[in-house]
Amino acid sequence: MGAENLNSFTLDVYNYRFRQDAHQLLYWGYQDTLQQIHCKRKEEEITGLIVEAIEERLDALSTPERFDRYSIDEEKPIAVEGRMGKERRRLDLVVVSGHNRPRPKYIFEAKRLKKRAYPISRYVNEEGLQCFVKGIYASQCPESSMVGYMQSDDASYWVNELKRKFNEPSDLRVKQPLQKDQVLSSMPDVWFSEHEREENDSIIIYHIFLDCSASPE
Repeated sequence: MGAENLNSFTLDVYNYRFRQDAHQLLYWGYQDTLQQIHCKRKEEEITGLIVEAIEERLDALSTPERFDRYSIDEEKPIAVEGRMGKERRRLDLVVVSGHNRPRPKYIFEAKRLKKRAYPISRYVNEEGLQCFVKGIYASQCPESSMVGYMQSDDASYWVNELKRKFNEPSDLRVKQPLQKDQVLSSMPDVWFSEHEREENDSIIIYHIFLDCSASPE
């Protein structure tokens, strides 16, 4: 089922409430664990720290009640491409909403960004952004997010790198080029793009750049 088959209520959930709340959970997790994040952390370590912090937020009495029906999954295995058991692909971070059925899922795929060691090509390749474009990830979702853990340089550098990749011949099938957005006032380095998928389907991808460049103590 592609995005065009989702009912209008579900699309409304993504376009207004769900997007903002999912991004808020991610940013809370990032903020709460920032002192432990540095430029030598592995992707899985950063994601694990963020997920643990999100779970603490979901349990906190101070968290707004509307978050009571959200849950968070890390390294969630999915049965795609005929893969089974331990060979299944895994989604880095998934926010699940219990506000309606079928339960909407907001997927975040995270990649390290570090000049020379982890270039933008790793962010957009068949293990990254292309998984969304090809419908391997989020085939039933109208939008999802890529998260760049910036371990060198700043957002402007990586945005320009991403724009450069979008202008090259590739399998990214860019329908709408990169544009600035601000889902949360506290999270300024957010962009989005639209990509064509099969059968006249398309997906909106939000690109969230988080500063993870601190030196380890």
